[in-house]
Amino acid sequence: IMKIPTVGGLVHSLTMEAFARTLPHGTINFISGSGRATMPPLMETGKIDGLAFIGGSKAADDLIQKHPQPHRLKAFLQLEAKNPAIFLPNLFESSEEAALDFAIKEAVSGGLSYNGQRCTALKIMFAPKGSNAELVAKRIAEKVESMKVGLPWENPQITPLPNMKRVDYMKRLIQDATSKGAKIINTNGGAIVGGSESTLMIPAVLYPVTPDMDIYKEEQFGPVVPIAEYDSMETVLEYAREGIYGQQASIFTAKGDGSSHLIDRFANVFGKININASCGRSPDSLPFSGRRSSAMGVMSITEALREFSVPTVVSYEEGNVANSVVQSIEKESSFMEALV
Repeated sequence: IMKIPTVGGLVHSLTMEAFARTLPHGTINFISGSGRATMPPLMETGKIDGLAFIGGSKAADDLIQKHPQPHRLKAFLQLEAKNPAIFLPNLFESSEEAALDFAIKEAVSGGLSYNGQRCTALKIMFAPKGSNAELVAKRIAEKVESMKVGLPWENPQITPLPNMKRVDYMKRLIQDATSKGAKIINTNGGAIVGGSESTLMIPAVLYPVTPDMDIYKEEQFGPVVPIAEYDSMETVLEYAREGIYGQQASIFTAKGDGSSHLIDRFANVFGKININASCGRSPDSLPFSGRRSSAMGVMSITEALREFSVPTVVSYEEGNVANSVVQSIEKESSFMEALV
């Protein structure tokens, strides 16, 4: 059973056509409508053996708990993330201007592709405290101001959010941050284009963001770019260590020196560590995973099959009688038929 998403569901007409061409009739069924209205009744039947879910951890927990025997439910979850980008101090050496330019470009793309509405988006930027962080904030703001904001058919880089609920959430995060000392440093950041009913928001670059602000820990899933400062790498390591998410991180550096310690520590927190690249899906031939409240299970072509497969072994003791019996069974059994 595949639940069609409430927003953007029409794209799955192509999915349906692909399944219809390749799978026997009735193998997969589709359900549309509100997830809250359609999914709990299915789980409550107890007839669901596996759940593949992309969404929020709270919704996943609620859904799993609806199953009368949740211990037998095989769950594969891709959930929220708060992926950090870390600008290392060596980027700000006078000889590394090209490396810094590239890092700024990647960070903006990673933070605002698809309006930042990706679990794999960069959700917070860390830069060395002082003039270096100010420079990162200024350069990111300039990049954001150059982005085209508009409707999808106008070929923009920033498009409307899906509903007013998302707009209200962005406004709440921005208001909380600015009330505690952060500033919107790009022109018209956070403004709504097109009237009070519009969901087209100009991205807001917030600086400096501090631990007492909601945006420091909450996943925004939208066009808000928070920039925080760090005194030492311990600030960054503490953020990773104490956070509830663990999908990805991006490390931007001009040199290998100083990066290995971060990678060694991050390897126990995040499912993917990106060096001089923004966060994103791996090629499907590589594992895509996460820790903590960001994921349960591993996604790739082979891993996805393993997630929902349970091996069954047919065993026998070798001997003349057993061998002949098994050979006879193999001729009639679809399960024991050789695949190659």
